[in-house]
Parts: sequence; C-alpha cells; structure tokens
Amino acid sequence: MDENWEVRSESERIKWTLDPFVGVGPLRFGMEAMEVSEVLGAFTEEPQQLVVRHLQDGRQIGETGRYWRFGLKLFYDPQGKLEGISFDGAIGPQVLVEGVALSGRVPSELERWMIDRANATYADDDFELWHIGRGIPGSSSLGLVINVQRVADYLVTRPVVFAEHVLDDPSNILPEEAWNITA
Repeated sequence: MDENWEVRSESERIKWTLDPFVGVGPLRFGMEAMEVSEVLGAFTEEPQQLVVRHLQDGRQIGETGRYWRFGLKLFYDPQGKLEGISFDGAIGPQVLVEGVALSGRVPSELERWMIDRANATYADDDFELWHIGRGIPGSSSLGLVINVQRVADYLVTRPVVFAEHVLDDPSNILPEEAWNITA
C-alpha cells in the first residue's frame, strides 16, 4: 500500500463478480499458479510472487501467491490448486455479489447487509451467517468472509472468497494471513 494510505475510488478499480464456490472475475477455484499468472497477465504486468507455506514440522501445506501492487493474495492447496483469494480493501479489484460492492467499504455496512440477506433468504438456516475468530462475518452460501484491513485510522473491508471445501474448516484450511486484520 502506498504511503498516503488512500483507498482507490470505484472508478479506478477493476470490477469482478463473485460466482460462489466457482470463482471471481477471471479466476476459478482449482486453477494452478501458472494458469492464474496467465489470466492475470491481462490485468497487470506484475509477476506473481509465490511463497511456500509449511507446517512446524517442515511439511509443505500449500503456497501463497501475491500481487502486491494489484491487491491480491491467492491461496493454493498442497496440490497447487487455487482454493482462496483475498482482495486488498484499499487497492484490489472490486468484488461484486448480488450487485453489492464488497471491497474498501465500511465494515458495519456490509455486516448489516449480510445479516439482512441471511434473515430474508435463509431465516431457517442457522449456518448461513457465521463468524470466524475475531468476529469477522462469513456467508456459507456465498463462500465469502468480509475481513477488514487498516487504512490510516480507519478499517475498510477486505473480502476473502474460497472454494466450497474450505467451509469444512476455514480457519485451518486457509492460512492465518487470510483471516488477520492487515495494514
């Protein structure tokens, strides 16, 4: 993020639509890192930086791909398949779902939207709206968590989207950095 801590305006953001459990914009869950790099080459000249993730005993558990200037983190499973995407709330692409913009927003506004959506559509489903760790809201039907990040003295939304199998244990399948509040 630049030293001015600015959030890109809507007109400066690429807009991608979430297709729950399938992907977002041109990215599809199950893609390999090389495929992701090829697809994102149409949007940025920045190369993907891959970092291997390990358990304490040294076993590899996946990779994280980073596009710092484009505002994306990509999480790959141990077989090298895309299973999660985190969008930088200040500079990343705008994620749209059901016509609602999810990136760089006031967190309480989106949490209210998620609660209203769950009550209207999934009133009998105790598992539609849930919270991860530090009270971060998630939607089971969208494969989405509305995380936050710090921008100067404010918090803005940083959506995290993921493949369906991640719902089994999100805080352990995706790495901790997907769920941390970032600056």
